Amino acid sequence: MLGIILLTIGGVGLVLTLISLIGADLGHVGFDLGDSGIGCMSIAMPFATGFGLLAGGLLVFGDTSTGVSLLTGALAGLVLSVAAGVITRWLWRAGEELPEVDIIGNSARIVEPVTRGRFGTAEVTTALGSQHVTVTADGDFPHNAKVRVVGKMDDRDAYFVEQLPYSDFDAY
Repeated sequence: MLGIILLTIGGVGLVLTLISLIGADLGHVGFDLGDSGIGCMSIAMPFATGFGLLAGGLLVFGDTSTGVSLLTGALAGLVLSVAAGVITRWLWRAGEELPEVDIIGNSARIVEPVTRGRFGTAEVTTALGSQHVTVTADGDFPHNAKVRVVGKMDDRDAYFVEQLPYSDFDAY
């Protein structure tokens, strides 16, 4: 009976680990780790998965004593939780190291048309490659129009653009 209980704990831990990897909200309980770093879910669920599945599997399918099964499961859970912590910390730190590129003043090409008061998309070429950004303008710009990014909106992740001066058309 203990083996079945441990297998159930391991199965639930595995399901919750997979849910936390893809992010989900079940009712008012959120399993998304977000950008909060190493959380309780990222450490506890791999431990429960390794402990439950290994210890329960040894008890149900093997001729292993209860003490050895529980000790082996606990060690496996500890190894999995340490590995999850190291990987989560590495991913979290890798995200902090991404360089931020200032695109104000750069030339851009309109990808999705911009009309007065509406948002569109522009492609800006930077040192890190091309990226698409959300833009708005005081005028209308059709697809493939050449513009210059002149400012960033304070409350959104969007930029203001204006007509690219004719002297800059050759450089683009």
